[in-house]
Amino acid sequence: MGAGYQLKKGSNRINHLMFVDDIKPYGKSIKEIDTQIQTVRIVSGDIRMESGIEKCALINVQEGKVTRTECIKLLDGNSIKHINETGYKYLGIMEGEDIKHQEVKETIRKEYYIQRLQAILKSKLNAGNMTKAIDTWTVPVIRYNVGVVEWMKAVLSNIDLKTRKHMTIYKALHQRANTDRLYIT
Repeated sequence: MGAGYQLKKGSNRINHLMFVDDIKPYGKSIKEIDTQIQTVRIVSGDIRMESGIEKCALINVQEGKVTRTECIKLLDGNSIKHINETGYKYLGIMEGEDIKHQEVKETIRKEYYIQRLQAILKSKLNAGNMTKAIDTWTVPVIRYNVGVVEWMKAVLSNIDLKTRKHMTIYKALHQRANTDRLYIT
């Protein structure tokens, strides 16, 4: 289509990022974005795939500043509104004009400790299976975001310490146990 955003002179244009069912179009203008969205809607309709318009949002960044624009009207009467202050999720990570590191970290902590770690610790698994369950179901919550979200080594060490503390509270780890044995697979 020739649409897209050029990062520097002479480089290729980027007109979208796509992974599985998430797509993020880029353009120099709202008109380019509108054209891309209409194209995605037409192609999606041809393959009988529906778009989750309620999950869509528009953000217009000009010279590094977010500017408010009108919504994009779709051919079927729906519209894509401007992003609100909470941001949007792309590949499970909250973004706005930039990645919302603090919000993402807080969401990860809640899912890690409250939803997953405590569920495993409350189960009746033996120590070996419990450690494997933590490694395969809990730790990936953090691992998925490590290359994107800014994690300080001290914060990750604190998460490890709290994990062992929770394990001790739930009697899955003795206070004086050799912690190095936890990390041997």
